[in-house]
Amino acid sequence: MNPTVFLATNNPKKLIELRRILAEQHLDLEVVGIDAVAPYPAPDETEWTFEGNALIKARAGMAHSGLPTIADDSGLMIDALNGMPGVRSSRWAGPEHEDVANLELVLRQIDDVPRERRTAQFVAVMALVMPDGFSATVRGTMGGRIALAPRGARGFGYDPVFMADDQIVEEGARPRTNAELRPEEKDAISHRSRAIRAIVPVLCEALGLPVPEPAPEPPRPVTRKCSEPPVM
Repeated sequence: MNPTVFLATNNPKKLIELRRILAEQHLDLEVVGIDAVAPYPAPDETEWTFEGNALIKARAGMAHSGLPTIADDSGLMIDALNGMPGVRSSRWAGPEHEDVANLELVLRQIDDVPRERRTAQFVAVMALVMPDGFSATVRGTMGGRIALAPRGARGFGYDPVFMADDQIVEEGARPRTNAELRPEEKDAISHRSRAIRAIVPVLCEALGLPVPEPAPEPPRPVTRKCSEPPVM
């Protein structure tokens, strides 16, 4: 029987993303979500770091499921806002508000910031907690800029206003937001995919599975990266 790992999140899109990226690694394990375990109250995220909050969620998930548990804490850090919203990214407009309200508030707060200073990064920390008490965290980042207005219907959270530096921009085209990228394009450069790939060898060693070789970078077209302040 293949090992079962619990992803402690209420966000079904994160579960889909994790399964999609782990499938690339051809691991012999099953990833289950919140609907596969008995209901339990979401823990209070009281830490001031992504690592601390990811561990809170992973420890709570392991305690209630009894399974090896992965949890993430992620957010957007905007340089013009001194690294905020940071760990409060999902609650930036208030605990009862949703993604659109958070996104609109951020845009209002940097409305007068010029394009060249609208730099930001997405951060994702993945925490693993095992039933034997072992725990570990890894971090993935994605640098970019904040667009003047939302674009695109894919992704979630702040994706419609974030333009990644590492995206490939076809000659003559404008940079796209994360919400305009295809899933495979986003997976290749996203903060969460980088964190997931970083946790894979840690998870394999903890479960006694063979550690897969890193997948080679796919060939890319001769284009340019989004490294200059874009026209938005």
